[in-house]
Amino acid sequence: MEGALARSRMVMIAAALVLTVSGCTGERDEVRTETNLANQRKAAIAFLEKQGGVERIRFTQEGDKPGVGALWSANAVVTIAGVEYQEIIGPHVRGGDPLPSIAPGAPTGPVTVIFSDESSEVIE
Repeated sequence: MEGALARSRMVMIAAALVLTVSGCTGERDEVRTETNLANQRKAAIAFLEKQGGVERIRFTQEGDKPGVGALWSANAVVTIAGVEYQEIIGPHVRGGDPLPSIAPGAPTGPVTVIFSDESSEVIE
């Protein structure tokens, strides 16, 4: 009888731990998503400060820090003069396909930024 009672207590404790951890995960995921969306916006603005001629930036992933000491970045498709370029951009990171040499601030009009959650913003 004692063995069955001990097992029952262990199952209840394990179930309580699983419920506690899974309840916190949803809140953490929501905070991480909000942080990543804010980083996407910062990354788009930083990208536009260095690259001219951009018509659209579409983030294809939420973004993250890929390793210890790494800076935040996300994959994006950048459209310049109707041509799509695969880029990795972050507030302090930039890489990917070679881009045309167009000075920042070159007149192109507003830039549509499509975030990984499919929301969008027009940056002038």
